[in-house]
Amino acid sequence: MNAKVRAIYFKELIDALRDRRTLFATAIIPILIYPLMTLGMAEVLQMAKSKLDSEQFVVAVQPGTRALVERIHTVARGLPEPLRGLAVPKKKTDVKKVEADPHRTGLPLVEDDPIDAMPDTFQKTRFSFREMAPEDARAGLAKGEIRAILLLPETFEKDVADTKTPAVSIEYDQAERVSLSAFSRLRAMLERYESSIVTDRFKSKELPESFVHPFTLEAKNTAVAEKVGGSLLGGILPVIFILMLMTGALHPAIDMTAGEKERSTLETLVGAPVRPLEIISGKFLAVATLSLANAALNVCSCALSIALLPLPPDLHFQFPWSALPLTLTLLVPLALFFSALLLMVSSFAANTKEAQVFCMPLFLIPMVGMAISMTPGVELQGPLLLAPILNTALLIKELFLFHGTAQQFAFVFMSTCLYAAGMVTLAARVFAREEVMFSSQGSLRLFLSRRFFRETPIPKTGDVLLAAALLFPLNFYVSLWLQKALVHDISKPIQWQVVAVLVIVPQYLLFLAFPLLIAKYLKTTLRSTFQWNRPSASALAGAALMGGSSWLLVIQLALWQSRVWSYESADMGIEDAMKQLSQTSAGQAFLLFLVAFTPAICEEHFFRGFFQQGLGRKNKWATILLVGAVFGFFHFPVFRMPLTALLGTVMAYTAWQTRSIWPGVLMHFLHNGLTMIGPKWLELSDEKPVHGEPLPNIPPQY
Repeated sequence: MNAKVRAIYFKELIDALRDRRTLFATAIIPILIYPLMTLGMAEVLQMAKSKLDSEQFVVAVQPGTRALVERIHTVARGLPEPLRGLAVPKKKTDVKKVEADPHRTGLPLVEDDPIDAMPDTFQKTRFSFREMAPEDARAGLAKGEIRAILLLPETFEKDVADTKTPAVSIEYDQAERVSLSAFSRLRAMLERYESSIVTDRFKSKELPESFVHPFTLEAKNTAVAEKVGGSLLGGILPVIFILMLMTGALHPAIDMTAGEKERSTLETLVGAPVRPLEIISGKFLAVATLSLANAALNVCSCALSIALLPLPPDLHFQFPWSALPLTLTLLVPLALFFSALLLMVSSFAANTKEAQVFCMPLFLIPMVGMAISMTPGVELQGPLLLAPILNTALLIKELFLFHGTAQQFAFVFMSTCLYAAGMVTLAARVFAREEVMFSSQGSLRLFLSRRFFRETPIPKTGDVLLAAALLFPLNFYVSLWLQKALVHDISKPIQWQVVAVLVIVPQYLLFLAFPLLIAKYLKTTLRSTFQWNRPSASALAGAALMGGSSWLLVIQLALWQSRVWSYESADMGIEDAMKQLSQTSAGQAFLLFLVAFTPAICEEHFFRGFFQQGLGRKNKWATILLVGAVFGFFHFPVFRMPLTALLGTVMAYTAWQTRSIWPGVLMHFLHNGLTMIGPKWLELSDEKPVHGEPLPNIPPQY
């Protein structure tokens, strides 16, 4: 870290920790909120249970049936539990439907109150039965004076004795908690009474219980306690973590930008011998540190509060501790994203009140996404893998259920890192503008309008990081959209014309036209931006040798990798179409154009041209390794990424040494082309590989 950036970082961090509001939001709230929340919820549930246990449920019955209902209640209280399997059928049915079908056996059911699920609840219930006309009873139920209505025919006992099926119904108000509880307890009473009748019939016929229970069913729960805890907590905790992450970054970001404008201390900092980029870097790191500290305290406090909560031993519940390390790892790039976003937005405000007005609507963005993540049936797949914030919430939910995969983690973590890099770039561009730093009214035109740009030979680092962050989801979504639009029936083989469109459109549109337009918009010199320099003959010869041999190395590395990491291609239709295309000489030439020439031209212009030049030439190996890593990350699936990143690093080194993209284009073309046709050279006439071991199912490295 630069010494000036480090000094600004510690200065801002110390100032923030001296602010009571920041300290309260970052440290005190996470420490207090979860113990209070868990204890409060437990206390509220206990109070609700005690209130319901002491409640006297007023139940209306038809005139002339009160004595009958009281006898049923007395019999039911004498039975510990109804016979298993003889309870009323549990179906959600409207009361009117029950009344219309006199031959129906059973009662309308809804989801039970969790408090009424306890076995001793019915024994503690106190009923008060009142004879009322049905019209008066329904009016009392609507006003809350009556909790439920029990309708039994006057001939109920005679019909039961004659083995008829009299219709019984319960009317209740599902929207009222007490009425719902009264329904659950009345149903338990009738189930127990039904059980006593069936038991008496068995005895009179001298039939054993096994007559209706020819076998017993034992249900064994194989879920570990941590998974049970994860299933209960996975829906709400990601929402809390992400909201608290934003809360931890909000006050420091406002105080370090709009707050300094309001106190007129920003001029002193700008007057020091430091660049605006160093100032924003120090402030950003300070905000990110406080946000990450807030996230760590939230996660740890929540875990400890839930783990130490006194729960019944038979509940089979435990906090998913094993999911915490990956959860904290996922929150790191998200904290960087929120820190940069809030810094950028608050920089436009003239004072803290205005900054709060600007920043508070930003909380709606993650709330909408997290509401989607809590919707049943929403899974982390397809476009949701790259949806900012939403993908993190969904993956944390999956991790709590022990369902997350390495591929999902790689997609979510790397895409969030790219979004964070793009947001940091925007924040730096905003803060570097004097019009924003000292003006009371900022504007997006100040850092997006082309007339404010100066001509430069190459793009800035922030610009290329932002472009990569935008290009990654664009490439993903465009590819998915094309596949959905062009591939209608996956059971049928894909035509080679469809494959051509799937390859050509994303390549030329995104990896060639996109960086060219951005470079032109930023007023950079195209020749130096894309390294359109004439290479030497030795450089071309070296690139040809590397491209002609790298495919053999990749096949061997993929073979070793496949022994510990199997890969099965999901694009069998595309592979079949390519095989069909390679049957003729013209088809092979066109296939070389698709999988070798097109990626070589397009991808080299973006990665080894625009992206690599924007990173600069100060840190050689950091730039080369970063270009290789980003190049590998852009190539799906995850199985391809390590080998593709290695190839990208080699091509980045080639472009660095030769100061030209053309040797890399040649190497890229030869590697992809030989990867496509080279394995055929390794096979004998009997179709056995020369080396005696079957070739792995290797996806192309373009």
